Amino acid sequence: MKGLQRLALNRRWDDSLASVFAFLEKPMRKVEEIIREAVQSPVQEMTAMALHLLSAGGKRLRPALTLLSAKLAGEINHRAVLFAAAVELMHTATLIHDDVIDKADLRRGRATVHTLWGNEAAVMCGDFLYAVAFNILARDGDIEVIRTMAQASSQVCEGEVLELQLAFNPKITEKQCIEIARLKTAELMAAACKIGAIASGANGKLTDAVEIFGRDLGIAFQIVDDVLDMEGSVEEIGKPVGSDLLEGKITLPVRLTLDALPEEKRSIWEQRIAKRELTPQDAADLAKFAREKGILEQARARAKKFAEKALEQLMKVASEVNSSEAINMLKQLVHFFVNRRF
Repeated sequence: MKGLQRLALNRRWDDSLASVFAFLEKPMRKVEEIIREAVQSPVQEMTAMALHLLSAGGKRLRPALTLLSAKLAGEINHRAVLFAAAVELMHTATLIHDDVIDKADLRRGRATVHTLWGNEAAVMCGDFLYAVAFNILARDGDIEVIRTMAQASSQVCEGEVLELQLAFNPKITEKQCIEIARLKTAELMAAACKIGAIASGANGKLTDAVEIFGRDLGIAFQIVDDVLDMEGSVEEIGKPVGSDLLEGKITLPVRLTLDALPEEKRSIWEQRIAKRELTPQDAADLAKFAREKGILEQARARAKKFAEKALEQLMKVASEVNSSEAINMLKQLVHFFVNRRF
């Protein structure tokens, strides 16, 4: 097996995620085939840039949500597979753009696209992937699906700008942290779930429920992602520990950590953040404090509350669901989202 075909087997799964991808093995292989075909370009360097990140692994969680949402209401048909591929392409576009904004050197343990090809080419590659994703959706022609994904795309951009606006602002509130997570991450997951349900002809009640499910789950996912930035390793998360703080991102775990400091120390830290004086050692020290004081587990507890809200949405529409197995697989995904260590 080569390239993208290897992705479904070339990851460090926990048991819950392994069972989900075993369940989705056939449709996910079709998703990978569509992605590979879609990014072929007469400009060979464009294809090389796109495949550089797409072939680096990644958990493929968003297309999994699309496929499972389709299964809830019916079967995982060709529409669902197309939509899942579009979702992953759009997500990959956001990652490439993110890395340019953050000046990140690593993504999924590999050199980022912009470090190898330059910022200008990386931005064009991200734009290319957005266009390819919408071309796939246009082949289906469902205006509601296109509108849903266009809205999610605009919200991702709004989240990025809000995060930039609030960068190095030590007075950011928990509410603002959650709003950034919603816009940057959760709305695309909500859209992924919604269009999956639409693909298999779900009724309005079920479609609305899975959209809310995806949104709450997405917030939980982002909180855990921010936790991992303070507790993981380069090998586990594909980037240096404390990267978010060094980039001026005051995430929920960082906010909780600053709040846990004695007032005098908190004031010193906040001044250093505002003046952009933090060093990698500072970021490592704050992360160590957060681990030792149990603050990262507090943040995970916040994530679990959002995950519980997501599950409540599924339970509300259990009678509308075609596949109890799909519900069980979504529960497995929720478990992974809040307990993951990578």
